[in-house]
Amino acid sequence: MPKRGAEPSARERLLASADELFYREGVQTVGIDRIISHAGVAKASLYNIFGSKEGAGPLVSGVPSRRDP
Repeated sequence: MPKRGAEPSARERLLASADELFYREGVQTVGIDRIISHAGVAKASLYNIFGSKEGAGPLVSGVPSRRDP
C-alpha cells in the first residue's frame, strides 16, 4: 500500500490560511482568530509557533514568509 504524504504542519496551515483569506477577502477584513479557525489549529499553536501575537506579524501583515523556520 503506498504511503500517504505527510500532513501539513500547523505553521504551514496557518500561512496557507492567511494567504487564502487575505487574497479572497482583503487584509483589512481578516483577523488572527479567523486565520486560526480557518487553519483548524488551536490558538495555543499560534503562540507555540510564533512566540506571541506580535511574532505572528507575517500572518497579520498579509505577507506570510515561507522562508522563516
